[in-house]
Amino acid sequence: MTEAMPDTVSCRLCTSLVARDATTCPSCGAKQPWIPDEPSMNPRVIRLAMWAGGIALIGLVLFVLGLMMFGPRAERDERDHRPPVSGYGVR
Repeated sequence: MTEAMPDTVSCRLCTSLVARDATTCPSCGAKQPWIPDEPSMNPRVIRLAMWAGGIALIGLVLFVLGLMMFGPRAERDERDHRPPVSGYGVR
């Protein structure tokens, strides 16, 4: 009976063959000699998180701008631009 060879990949530093479950390369001693091909998260989830973060950031910026434009401090500093009321014709 022949044993099946373990799945091997090339080392990221010295390019010698290393078993997928190895923690160090036997040739050069590099830790984590290979980088997995598959992403750690689903790209669709990453894209959705990026969109949600962008929308939340835009909402926060609009909220702060609204407070700056129409908040209590803006009302306190606002001057009345109507002409003064004259005393003529007023009872």
